[in-house]
Amino acid sequence: MEARTKMLVLLLFLSPMIGELLSGSAPPLEFFSPLTVLVFLMLYGCGTLLIREARVRWGLQWSVVFLSAAYGIIEEGLCVKSFFNPGWVDMGALSAYGMFLGVQWPWTISLIVYHGIMSTLVPILIVDMLFPQNADRPLVGRKGIVIALLCITFLTVWGMTYFGTVIGGVMVPFNAHPALMIGGLASVLALIWLAHRFRRSRIASSSHIVSPWVFGVFGGDFMFANLLIPDTMARMGIDSSIAILSQLVLIGLAALFVKSQLLNERATKRHTAGLVTGIILMFVLLTPIMELNGGRHMVLTGAVTLLLLIAWRRNVLNNNVLL
Repeated sequence: MEARTKMLVLLLFLSPMIGELLSGSAPPLEFFSPLTVLVFLMLYGCGTLLIREARVRWGLQWSVVFLSAAYGIIEEGLCVKSFFNPGWVDMGALSAYGMFLGVQWPWTISLIVYHGIMSTLVPILIVDMLFPQNADRPLVGRKGIVIALLCITFLTVWGMTYFGTVIGGVMVPFNAHPALMIGGLASVLALIWLAHRFRRSRIASSSHIVSPWVFGVFGGDFMFANLLIPDTMARMGIDSSIAILSQLVLIGLAALFVKSQLLNERATKRHTAGLVTGIILMFVLLTPIMELNGGRHMVLTGAVTLLLLIAWRRNVLNNNVLL
């Protein structure tokens, strides 16, 4: 099998496996249903593929984050509409928390960050670092891009009409106000435009660079805080404006870290591997808690993920190019 074909297959599956399976949102018995896998491939896989193709073809550096944020809005805002639906199955304490102009802002911010990193950027990094010789080469042609666009568009439109609130084991569709859906679509288009507008923009920091293990600690702590801050504040009854401010500060700190460290001229693949390792390892460590909360076989999922993570690091850091 050609290297780029391997990259394509791995990317299509890795995106939903990290975004849904490892997070516990879709435990193994649910995830590996043929229909579920197909839906995830068409949504997560095709969305991530399109982001990578845009990064390569447009020559994006930091501005790829605009595309990852756009994907988060497509999935959670337009497809499942969890940004607007207090009855969405995963809301918990965040149901209607920080609701303003029809948007649950703490949840919205957290999920855009989560999907932007876990569902798109991390899978792309993992695959490109495994195949460094093809990291800046397209994986599909124009026909492949069209197919991916059709898949994610079809799933998004289907989700708009189907997803809603589960009542008595039955999914009751939730119809968000048209203005919210139009606003979500406009946000996606604006983010895509920004990514293209800043396609030639480059950041190359020359500040002091920290060790790779600090990258790992920062990555894991950031993802943990992104999920913990809004949920904890909602449970404690803290005013939602404080939660939103805390989230924005956290994002600001992450942006500073990316600018000064990840985009540092002295950053090596060991630093990037450390960041990816820290992010993935954080979720691996949470799998026992997921199992206790009803996520069957999540400990097994975490164990397998840990073994694959170790193998990935060994290949990447030892320059074992996969052909």
